[in-house]
Amino acid sequence: MPESKTCSKCNSQMQPGRLQQVGNYGNSPFVWAPNGEPPFPVKGASSPRKDLTVFRCENCGYLEYYAL
Repeated sequence: MPESKTCSKCNSQMQPGRLQQVGNYGNSPFVWAPNGEPPFPVKGASSPRKDLTVFRCENCGYLEYYAL
């Protein structure tokens, strides 16, 4: 995944980041999970969940999400 992207809405520079929970005592990141996936992973089982990378346009605020 490139370190920077160009906004598809206004052609400005986009900055990479991540979603962060505010007011939570843990720093559990948000993840992508397919529909039907249980809300909590089963210990020891493989999981199709993916970490999210989010790009935000510095000009218009448009967000693009990527599951990596």
